[in-house]
Amino acid sequence: MRRLLRIVAAALLVAGVTCLAWWLHAEAFVSGFLYLLVLIPLAFRWGLLEATVASILAASCLDYFFTLPRFSLYMSDAQNWVALAEFEGVVLVVSGLAQQLSRQAVEVAAREECVDRLYALSKGLLHVERRESVSAELTRLIIQIFGFREAIVWNPVEDRDGAGSAESATEELRAVFENGNSLDDAEQGRFVRPLFMREHRLGALFVAADRGKLDTRTVDAIASLSAIALEREHLFLAESRAEASRQCEQLRSTVMDGLAHAYKTPLTTIQAAGSGLLEIDRLGEVERELVLDIIRETEQLAALTDQSLTTACLEAKHLKPQPESIALDSFLRKDWSLFADGMKNRGLEIQSGAPGHIVWADPKLLQMALVQLLDNASKYATPDSSISLRVDVTASETVLGVHNCGSYISPEEETQIFNRCYRSPQGRLRTPGTGIGLAVSKQIAEAHQWRVWVESDREEGTTFFLSLPHVTEEGK
Repeated sequence: MRRLLRIVAAALLVAGVTCLAWWLHAEAFVSGFLYLLVLIPLAFRWGLLEATVASILAASCLDYFFTLPRFSLYMSDAQNWVALAEFEGVVLVVSGLAQQLSRQAVEVAAREECVDRLYALSKGLLHVERRESVSAELTRLIIQIFGFREAIVWNPVEDRDGAGSAESATEELRAVFENGNSLDDAEQGRFVRPLFMREHRLGALFVAADRGKLDTRTVDAIASLSAIALEREHLFLAESRAEASRQCEQLRSTVMDGLAHAYKTPLTTIQAAGSGLLEIDRLGEVERELVLDIIRETEQLAALTDQSLTTACLEAKHLKPQPESIALDSFLRKDWSLFADGMKNRGLEIQSGAPGHIVWADPKLLQMALVQLLDNASKYATPDSSISLRVDVTASETVLGVHNCGSYISPEEETQIFNRCYRSPQGRLRTPGTGIGLAVSKQIAEAHQWRVWVESDREEGTTFFLSLPHVTEEGK
């Protein structure tokens, strides 16, 4: 209807120009220019169809009223035919260019509007509030700024979408997240994109808009901004967790340090009192045995207190190892059952292919690290089996391996087994413990710039390795 009205208006304009030219007694040449003055703006303003209809009417009026013979659609002079054809051709070419420019202007305006909306989205992402999930905030911003029919920002960390308005698309989002391929349905105006940063998958985006109102470049830009927002949120959460963990560890280490120091005074008093009773030499045989038991257990408590203090220093990063030359053979061939309770009923096989080998290490810390590994191996070994301690010397390092039979650590657990307080589900059921021992070994290794790792096999058993790089006395 609108186009029909424009055609009628164009016809009336041509009629008006014709009346004006007739009233001015204009020649055909001048009349043609008057028609052009109307047709060219009309072509730019309304488009090709209206300009074409108007140009045909103008050419007919020019022939009928201003060329010889007049009042006839016939021209006696061949040059008039050529001029009329050129007139029509000029109008059609100009109309086509005008329509193309108009279309480009509309596209430019749409792109500018899209850029403005993307800019508004980027500003909104910088001020996302964390009162609710970041996925919900992203979804709200996208729908609000772009006016989409539906939208979902799916975050696998939360394992839920951020909108809830398009439940049917959730499975699509999971599939796109897993395979990393985009899904486009331009006919329905539905687009699904994986969200990733530096090969790290973060989630998936689903948007739906009316047909023709959304293009792939806009969807890709929205997906990139959403990925940046999710990555920023993940980094923020990781930083928050790290800071909370640091403060928690600092508080725990402070408390442990205070308690350990508090224990040392009464333990020292008990030891001194027990030694005094023995010096008096007025005890019977039974009393003497009881006092000796008290002294031995007090010495054990004192050793545990020293170990707790050392552990607290390790965790607070205040411990500085004091390395010295250690003859490894004599260091290893001691009664480890005195230090590791689990070794009291276990045999220990020491395999060393490097007699007389020397390592540089803090002997107390090296002993503590090995005690933790031996105690852990004895807890999870099959009954009546022995523990083996093997020494391998390479060109660059000395590797100590503590092996037991019967236990198995899955590859997933191998990356967590040295974390503080971590215990496998099977371990919690089978053996009591705190999950601190292996973490202590790792901290001692890091304090020396050593390496510690584990290898496990269902048939062969599990081996924990401690690697000591070769260091000279000058480079220790």
